[in-house]
Parts: sequence; structure tokens; C-alpha cells
Amino acid sequence: MKNNIHSRLDYLDNIKWFLAIIVIMHHSFDYFRGVYPKYSQEFGRILCFNQSYFMDLFFFISAFFIIPSFLKKGKSAFNKDKMIRLGGAVLIYVVTMDLILSKIIWGSKFTLASFISWYYEHIINLQWGDFMGVTWFCWTLLIFTLVWSQFVKTKNIEEKSNKPLPSLLKIFIFCSIMTPINLIALKINGVSGDGFLGFHLIKYFPTYIAAFVLGIQAYQNNWLDEIDFKYGIFGLVMFTFFYCFENGFITGRGFDDSIFRTFCAIGMILFQLYIFKTFFNHSNKVTKVLARASFPAYVFQFIFLVALFKFLQPVVSWNPWIITLVIGVISIVGSFILGIILYRLPFFRRIF
Repeated sequence: MKNNIHSRLDYLDNIKWFLAIIVIMHHSFDYFRGVYPKYSQEFGRILCFNQSYFMDLFFFISAFFIIPSFLKKGKSAFNKDKMIRLGGAVLIYVVTMDLILSKIIWGSKFTLASFISWYYEHIINLQWGDFMGVTWFCWTLLIFTLVWSQFVKTKNIEEKSNKPLPSLLKIFIFCSIMTPINLIALKINGVSGDGFLGFHLIKYFPTYIAAFVLGIQAYQNNWLDEIDFKYGIFGLVMFTFFYCFENGFITGRGFDDSIFRTFCAIGMILFQLYIFKTFFNHSNKVTKVLARASFPAYVFQFIFLVALFKFLQPVVSWNPWIITLVIGVISIVGSFILGIILYRLPFFRRIF
């Protein structure tokens, strides 16, 4: 059993640093989609593909490790640890990163008064997600985790239940049930705004919550051990069909990407879990360092992205694809190097 847990951690750790790389590159494409209108459609397809699953997979993996952490530390220490780690990341971003990024973007035009005014406006409007940046994920995961800890009973999770992995039909039915819920969330998002209370894009939250709960259930029932070729291919087919359907490739009519999101997210989660479990179920010194550095790299990525957007992009005349990829790769390398440095420092080690 010990070896089984070890191998499971190997490929989940590999998914973490892989996703961090995808997120950083995603933000490079997101910026240049607006800079180069002729490439907006092509870049938009890449963004749409990434956005259809990657944050959901982050929630799934994060939730997978909650039960063993809770049992090891106890409720009080567990909640304190999550508030320090996740809340600390949010606080660092809000207190320092926003200030640094604003200074880089505005240069000599930057004033502390305008910066404070910008903050005040978003606080009053309850659009906290706008100044939390990428740490909206940390904030949301913290809320999910604290709510879960208030209702969970230790005796119910001390022993694994080993319920079988739901059948393919049950998975499909579950995604179908989630569709009208996603539609309701889309309507709420239109009223609340994209950054309401730090919950970035509420229209995606039903699937985020589903991924979080499924991550917990996956640990409790040893579901990852049961994911095989059948589930992997089913996930890929389900993802492909609904991704094409919502983007209008099948009927010619597109839909908001939140409506059929659960089909896409659950499908890709199944497929990637199978792929990494089968082909990347190993670790070495490099992958261990990358996995450890992935969290701070995620938090601080925009130091490199924004600086390169500001100073490199205007002075080069390369093909937009080359510029986007080069800036993304440099930012990935820089973010992970900074992440390696930070998690080795005593102050940041407690958070990262």
C-alpha cells in the first residue's frame, strides 16, 4: 500500500508542474491575443482549450490531498496551515505584486494615489478578484477547504470506503445534471461581475466545486487506482465532442464555454490522469524540484510576463507566434527559478 501511494504522488506531482507551465504560457497567449488582432482567433482557440479544464484539474489535485493532511494535523492545525499557505499567497500578491506590476506597467506615470484609488474602487464594487490576480485560485481553494473542514467528521474519513469508480454512464449522467446548474451560474455571473468577492468567473464554479468534491472522493475511495485505458479514452472522447460542440465546430453555433464545461473538464481530467499515471508515473530530482517550485512559480509568474510585455515585445519585430512563445518560455524559466529560490528561504518556506 505504501508503494502504491508513493507512485500516485509521483504522477500527480508531475501534473502540478505541467499545469503551472501551461498556465504561464496561457497568459502569454492571452496578452498577445489583444496585441495582434489578426491572430486573435488562433490564439483564442488555444486559450479556450486550456481554459476548458486546467483550473478544474488544479482543484481536483489539491482536494485529493486534503484528507490525509486533515487526519495528520487535526482540524485546528489543518485550518491554520491552509490559512497560512493559501491566505499567505493571496496576501503577498495583494500587498506586493499588484504594486510591483502597476509600477512596471505605468512607469513614471504611476502614482500611489491612483493605485490606492484603483484598489478602493474594486473593494467597494466587490470585484476583489481583479486585484487578487492569479491568487484568486488560492482564495477560492481556501474557502472551499475551510467550509469542508467545518462539516467533515473525522470518523467518516479515517477509513477508506473503497466505493467503486462510477461507471461511464454515471459519469455522463452527472455531467448532464451539471449543465443546467452551469447555466444558472452563467446568469449569476452576469449580475455579480467576473471578480465578485475574489471568486473569479462564478460561471465556472459549479464545475470547480464538482472537481474539488471528486478529488476528495477519489482519495477516499481509491478511484485513481481504477482509472484505466477505458476511462482515459472515454474522457478524451467526451472532452472532444463537447469542446467541439460548444465552440460551434459541429453545428455552426457556439455556446458560452461554461454551459458544457463539466463534460469538458471531467473528460480531460480522466484523460490526463490516465496519461500521466501510465507514462509519467515516476520522479527524479528534477521533477521533485519542479513540483515544489510550481506553486511559487504560479503566484509570481506575472513579474516576468509583465516585464517582458513592457520592455521586450515593443522592440522586437518577430512573428507574433515566436514572440508569444519566447516570452512564455522565458517567463516559465524565470518563474520556476524564482520559485526554487523562494521555497528555500525560511520565511517563504512556510507558505510555499
